[in-house]
Amino acid sequence: MATTRLYLDRRARAKDGKGSIIITLFHNNSTASFPTGVRIYPEQWNGSKVIKHPNADSINVLLANKKLCLDKKLALLFIDDYVNTLTATEVKAKVKEPVPGKRPEHLVSDIFHEYMSKPMKDGTREIYKAALNKVTLFGGEQVKIEAINTKWLYNFEQFLARSQGPNGRAIYFRCLRAVCSYAYKIKVLASYPFANFKFKTEPTRKRSVEADVFREFLEYPAGVCANRYRDYFLLSFLLIGINIKDLLLATRAQVVNGRLEYIRNKTHKRYSIKIEPEAQELIDKYAGETYMLEAMEHCQHHKSFARAINEACQLIGPKTVVKDEIFGDETEVVQPIIPGITTYYARHCWATFAYEIGIPIDIISQALGHSMGNRTTLIYIKPDQSKVDDANRRVINHVLYRAL
Repeated sequence: MATTRLYLDRRARAKDGKGSIIITLFHNNSTASFPTGVRIYPEQWNGSKVIKHPNADSINVLLANKKLCLDKKLALLFIDDYVNTLTATEVKAKVKEPVPGKRPEHLVSDIFHEYMSKPMKDGTREIYKAALNKVTLFGGEQVKIEAINTKWLYNFEQFLARSQGPNGRAIYFRCLRAVCSYAYKIKVLASYPFANFKFKTEPTRKRSVEADVFREFLEYPAGVCANRYRDYFLLSFLLIGINIKDLLLATRAQVVNGRLEYIRNKTHKRYSIKIEPEAQELIDKYAGETYMLEAMEHCQHHKSFARAINEACQLIGPKTVVKDEIFGDETEVVQPIIPGITTYYARHCWATFAYEIGIPIDIISQALGHSMGNRTTLIYIKPDQSKVDDANRRVINHVLYRAL
């Protein structure tokens, strides 16, 4: 009869220093191993169980159950005497054979990676990877896609609710739903788990402020560093709320006859924005050699620069002194003019101000690159770009010069 024990495989240590706990099978002077999906630091293992880990009790229960499950399979297997003549590796192969009449099971991670091998944008693939990480964090690395049912989804939703709002949860559920739909179509799943489960969303929070507050933010005295990042934010606004990624990655060659001609990374739609004098002044101030702006010549990734813009803009505002009630220490605290401001505010504010000064919705939609009207009708209509140019000029006048 084969025997099993839990073992920390230190050979499989990754860069983070963690090793993998495996179940070692001993039989006929040979060994084989079964992964458990649990990884810990060497100092968290005492030779038989997990110690000094915040979730030690839960992990030990999980490991005990996995070992018990394997021992039961071995007991059933060794009813046949011939199994005693097999090596440990051959016994392992027998253990992993599917039970007659039972559908083979598939790891969620395998189905996710299979689905992600399809053509998709890099940004979309990163979202799917994030969704897989959440699923794995909740169900473990060995969670099977066959285990996902309506009850599992409700429990997963409660798990996500600890740190995510409805819209954040919806992002992960959309990814999981697409993967489950794919698994159902290729006959991996016998039923579609989302048939009786609906996840909720809530309206997107408006990222805009009153024009007077926006002006105050633009005019408030700031240091050299904060002023530079605010200028990039302002330039995004002056270019009809251009997405910060598109702004930073725009090249000098995309400036043609006083217009910024580019294809938006997110939607692949073509845009043509007239560069008004206020925008041109900032472009000249921060001109790059290859890029239109110098930002990407100082930063490796546009997300890092966008994060720096957000952090700098959230520190623009008057400072107040706060006194600690216990020790009496005094600390300067910034009261941001626009709390929580991010680069998205440039686009939202542009649309809000345009609406406030009476620019028609269809022109605002055209300026932002949104679909408008009947698609078939639009085939016969050539949009008038001059109306968008005029709208942008009016918005800039309204904000910077308090006049239409």
